[in-house]
Amino acid sequence: MGSNAPTSPLPPTKVLQLRVGRVIRNQFNIPNLNSAIFKVALPQKPVYLGPLGLTGDAQGAPTHGGLEKAFMHYASAHYTHWKRELPESEKLLRYGGFGENLLTSPDDGYNEHTICVGDIFEIGENGVKIQVTQPRQPCLKLNHRFEVRDMALRAQNNNMTGWHHRVLVPGFIQPGDEMRLAERINPEWCLSRVQHYMYVERENMEIMKELLELEGLGEETRDIFRLRVQKGIYRDENDRLIGKERHLLKWSKYKLVGKKKETESITSFTFTAVETFDNPVKAMPGAHIRVKLGPKSGNLVRAYSVVEGDSKTFTLGIEHDANSRGGSKFMHEQLDLGDELVFSSMASDFPLRESGECDEHIFIAGGVGITAFLASARLLKEQRQKFKLYYAMNREDDGAFKNIIDMLGENVELCVSERGTRIDIAKVLNKATDKTHIYVCGPDRLLNAVREAGKSIGFPETNISSEAFAVSMSGDPFTVEIESEGKELQVKEEESLLDVLRSAGFDVASSCEVGNCGTCRIGVRKGRVEHRGTGLLEDEKKGMMLSCVSRGVGTLVLDF
Repeated sequence: MGSNAPTSPLPPTKVLQLRVGRVIRNQFNIPNLNSAIFKVALPQKPVYLGPLGLTGDAQGAPTHGGLEKAFMHYASAHYTHWKRELPESEKLLRYGGFGENLLTSPDDGYNEHTICVGDIFEIGENGVKIQVTQPRQPCLKLNHRFEVRDMALRAQNNNMTGWHHRVLVPGFIQPGDEMRLAERINPEWCLSRVQHYMYVERENMEIMKELLELEGLGEETRDIFRLRVQKGIYRDENDRLIGKERHLLKWSKYKLVGKKKETESITSFTFTAVETFDNPVKAMPGAHIRVKLGPKSGNLVRAYSVVEGDSKTFTLGIEHDANSRGGSKFMHEQLDLGDELVFSSMASDFPLRESGECDEHIFIAGGVGITAFLASARLLKEQRQKFKLYYAMNREDDGAFKNIIDMLGENVELCVSERGTRIDIAKVLNKATDKTHIYVCGPDRLLNAVREAGKSIGFPETNISSEAFAVSMSGDPFTVEIESEGKELQVKEEESLLDVLRSAGFDVASSCEVGNCGTCRIGVRKGRVEHRGTGLLEDEKKGMMLSCVSRGVGTLVLDF
C-alpha cells in the first residue's frame, strides 16, 4: 500500500521514561526461565537507540528482541485501568511493570486503538525514526510479574499489550524529547484490529491473506497468518499465555477454618483450599508460604512458616508483634473464621541437610522461631534420625504447639528462663561433631549468640544455618553509587536503601517490604552485600539485592 497522511493524526507527545533491563536467570524462582522484564528508568540524558534497541537493554530469549522488536512501547494510561481492575496488585502496577522500553505522556491518546502498523515516529531533534511493527504478544511472565494468574490473557483480551518498533534511523534520544507521528501508511490497520484477527476471528482467510501483504508488519506476526493460510496450522496460545506445569502461577484461595490461641502472643491459623486438590503435597522441612493479605491490610504480602499439613490444608503459627508493620496485626485482629486469602505454593528456604552431609541435626528455636522447625522435627522422628530440639522461652506458658512438642518426646528440651534452665549454647556446640548441623531460628540476639559461641570454639560456620523471624532493616551506614547519573547516596543506620532511592527520585517497585517477595530487587555491579530476607535465590544474590532489607558493606555500585 502507498503512503497516506494520517486520517486521525495523533498529537505530538513527550517521552516520559526510557527503560532498560538485564537478564535475570531463573526469574520468579522458575528454573531456566530467564527474563529482563524488570527494567529501570534511565536518567534524563542522551542514550543511544540502535537497530537492536537502547544501549544497556537485554532480552531473556532471542524471540523477545531483534530488529523488529527492538523498542517496546506501553501506553502509560493503561496503568490507571489496571490499578482500578486489580487493586490487590496495585503496588506492582508501576511504570515499567510490563517490561516496556518507552513510556509517553498518559494523556496523549497513544494506545492499541490509535496506533497503526507501519506508523513512523520521529523522536527528539537528532533525526531518530522508529516504525511500529506489531502488537506485543503477552506471555506468562506477566502472570508472575503482577501475581495475577491470567494477567497475560487479560492484557490480550483488553488490547492492552503494548507494541514493538523497528529502528529506521538510529541515534541519541532522552526523556523529555518530543515524539511525533511522521507518516501513516496503514490507516485502516490499527493494532487492535490486527489483534482481532490474531486471537478472535482466526479463520477469516480473506483478511489474513491481506495481512500477509501488509507493509511494515513484523515477520513474527506475519508468520502466524502465513501458517494459517498456507498450512492450516493454528498455534496453541496456552503455551505462551500459561506455559508448562513449572510455569504455572501457584496462587490459590484458602479459607480460614481454625484460629487458636497457642500462647499469649502466638496464634495458630489453619487454612483449607477453596479449590479441589487431587494430590496434595505434604509440607516439606523448612516450608514457608506467601500470602496476600488483601485490600483491608493495604495489600500487604507476607511469608510465614508452615507448621504442619499439606497443600490442601495447613497450619501457620504467627506472633502478634507489637512493632508489626501490618501483617501480624491484620491476621490477629481482623481475620475471622470463613475469611478467604490467596496463598502461593509452598517453598523451602530452610531445608534439612542431606543425610550424607550430616548424621545429627540440632535445632535451636526461640519464641515463634519454633514454627520453622516443627515440620523438620516430625519428619526426622518418623525417619528415626538423630536430632535434638532446644526450645527457648521466657516462661513455660510461652511454649506454643504443645501437642506437637509432646509428640516429639525426649527429642525436645525446653529451656525456660524463669525456671533457670536457659540453653547452654557453648555446651551444645562442644558436644557436636563435624557431622552435626545446627539450625537456628529466633530473635537476632539468639542468632548472634550461636554464631559467637561457634567462633569461640572453632565450630565450622558452614555447619550453622540461621533465620531471623523478624528481619532487621537497620545496620551500619553505607554508600551507593549510581554511575549512570553520577550520583552518590548515603544510607544511614536506620534507613533502608529502598527509602533512600525513592527519596532521590528513583522509581523502585515493592510489595511486602520485609524481604519476602523479591519485588524490590535491584542490580549490584560491584561491592559486598549483606543479604537479608528470603526473596532471592542463591544464584540471584550474585548480582542482585533486596533494597527493602539488605545492606551494603562500605560502598556499592548499583545497576541503574
